[in-house]
Amino acid sequence: MDPLPERRSIRYDGYDYRMAGYYALTICARDKAHLFGSLLPDEPLQLSELGELVVAEVEAIPRHHPTIRLDAWVLMPNHLHLILVLTRNRAVGLNQAVGAFKSRCYGRWRAARLAAGQPAPPSCWQRNYYERIIRNPAELDAQRRYLLENPSRWNNT
Repeated sequence: MDPLPERRSIRYDGYDYRMAGYYALTICARDKAHLFGSLLPDEPLQLSELGELVVAEVEAIPRHHPTIRLDAWVLMPNHLHLILVLTRNRAVGLNQAVGAFKSRCYGRWRAARLAAGQPAPPSCWQRNYYERIIRNPAELDAQRRYLLENPSRWNNT
């Protein structure tokens, strides 16, 4: 039997994602399904049960990882944008923090669904996540603007 092909990394080759700094992330729902709620023009996101769990877990990231600070974030119906600040070199890696976050969200959601007698899909998250290393104040301002204006650009796709 042939071995499985190696997955191509989407990370910046040679960069240590445990280094202090600002990181813009996008984490997508499984199959980009609208699992987190619904968004109508000029209204806040109407959260689903999973959306409420995601919000609680985003807000808990600094409690789970004291060397990480939330800068800005927005939850959309099928994805999450956030800017995380790693405040100390090599204290926790970005992939470790994101993996733990995704695991906590899914674990709580799965337990609630099973307790209610509902089936639980194998995950609520798309594999992996997108990140951008923010290198200067101009990039940080642009990422904040993009993130905070994202709901106004939503076209329900």
